[in-house]
Amino acid sequence: MKEMKICLPVYKIIYSICFIVFLSLVRGISSIAEIGITMDAYIAVLAIVFCADTYWMEHSGKRWEVFCLYSVKKKKQTILKRLVVQWIFLWGLALIGYGLFFWQAPHNLNTIPSMLLFAVYVPEVLVTISFWSTFAMTVTNLLRNIWGGIGLSIILWLSLNSVTGESVLGKFNVFSFVFRDTQNINNMEWLWGKGIALGLTVLMAALISAIIKKRG
Repeated sequence: MKEMKICLPVYKIIYSICFIVFLSLVRGISSIAEIGITMDAYIAVLAIVFCADTYWMEHSGKRWEVFCLYSVKKKKQTILKRLVVQWIFLWGLALIGYGLFFWQAPHNLNTIPSMLLFAVYVPEVLVTISFWSTFAMTVTNLLRNIWGGIGLSIILWLSLNSVTGESVLGKFNVFSFVFRDTQNINNMEWLWGKGIALGLTVLMAALISAIIKKRG
């Protein structure tokens, strides 16, 4: 409960909800398959901004004098708890956001059942959230600057979520789900990109202790 209050302040909850509602209002779609594509790309931006200060908030807050007395192991455990809490919140928001797009009355333009499209979206968007949130937090910790962490993360987001990113990395792009062939449910090559994103997330989480020791 304590970590939940710290990493889910009211202002973050409010701007996150506003972001999802606004996205569903201004981002036009025509087919149900576009919903997952849209949400996967833009929930990454929200995850970057929302989670960049997961650890660094201690430096800017009044808790630093107490937090710095924790062992590295306890600091890591605290950070991981906060990440998980934020992942669950953003994941729930991503699922709600998916439903909000139905006010546009999108059509199912292929033979893939709507519920199957949603079932595929549910786990993959969690990978997207976990990767981008952990990446933004890691860069922020390395640079010791939250704006630098957000800025570099957004630059990477722009690079990968682009035609160039698709052509260079193909199925190995962490946004492979966005660029997949939505007409062919049997084509699962996009799992390569999500697998890489998941692997990198685990690696970054494992490096938390080393980063804390080096950067404070």
